[in-house]
Amino acid sequence: MKRRYLAVLAAALVMPFSTSLAEEFPSAPPNLKEMEAKGMPRLSAEELKAFFPGVVVSRSSVSGHIGTHVITHNSDGSYERKGLRKSAEVIHGKWRIDEKNNTYCRAFTGKKGYENNCFAVFKAPDGINYFDYDVQDGLNVHVWRKSSDQ
Repeated sequence: MKRRYLAVLAAALVMPFSTSLAEEFPSAPPNLKEMEAKGMPRLSAEELKAFFPGVVVSRSSVSGHIGTHVITHNSDGSYERKGLRKSAEVIHGKWRIDEKNNTYCRAFTGKKGYENNCFAVFKAPDGINYFDYDVQDGLNVHVWRKSSDQ
């Protein structure tokens, strides 16, 4: 009985935190073209380097991957993404900054096989969050910010 009580209590404490964390993210324009039309500032490769290596909290907006994650970008070019809510899935991959194209890129092997994507990153109006767009299809993929645990 005592274990069950502790498990319920732990779930009650974790759920509001992870739910409120996800709700704090602003909405992004759905595609790169709309983001550019708004005149939002796109980060240069030099500006991107301020975040990597480092830890970010991210909300994915890709169908089938929607959720909040903590992503640790290591100085050796590796990263680890851990789900916070529904999925305990952990993904390992590689990251890099493409200085020529001012993009953040990452590669990993997932359910769909090997994926290698590069993202144009824009600063949100709040100055805290960032929106990234896959440069191949122009769709918004993540809203993220530096983790407060750094």
